[in-house]
Amino acid sequence: MNELVTLEIPAKAEYVVLGRLALAGLVRERRFSADAVADLKLALTEACSNSIRHAYGHVDGQVHLAFEASGDRMILTVRDEGGGFHEDDVDCPECTAVGVPLSDGGRGLSIIRAGVDEFRLEHPSDGGTVLTLTKLCDA
Repeated sequence: MNELVTLEIPAKAEYVVLGRLALAGLVRERRFSADAVADLKLALTEACSNSIRHAYGHVDGQVHLAFEASGDRMILTVRDEGGGFHEDDVDCPECTAVGVPLSDGGRGLSIIRAGVDEFRLEHPSDGGTVLTLTKLCDA
């Protein structure tokens, strides 16, 4: 049975927990190990944080979340209409240019990729960023 839950949250860190709660509710009855659920929650948190930090900065905006539980997988979609985020963006380009290691804030996409089975980053022609993450059931 397929289930789809959509959620729009203000682009503020304090609302990310709502997405994590929705995700936890959907995976509860599915075949995901505790480690897989933790990976999904971390990936979702990082994806939302990227939208909040890079798409909107200090201006108001919305982060659109979609959770699709389908057969043997969970598909998460995180979308914003902000200024855009690219895979090669780093939080401090001046730091990397002189060999200073990035803080934890510069590793978001790597963290996301490590926790999911499929990763897709898109930039629609009408603006913003869409990140689609797929995790296969593992239990």
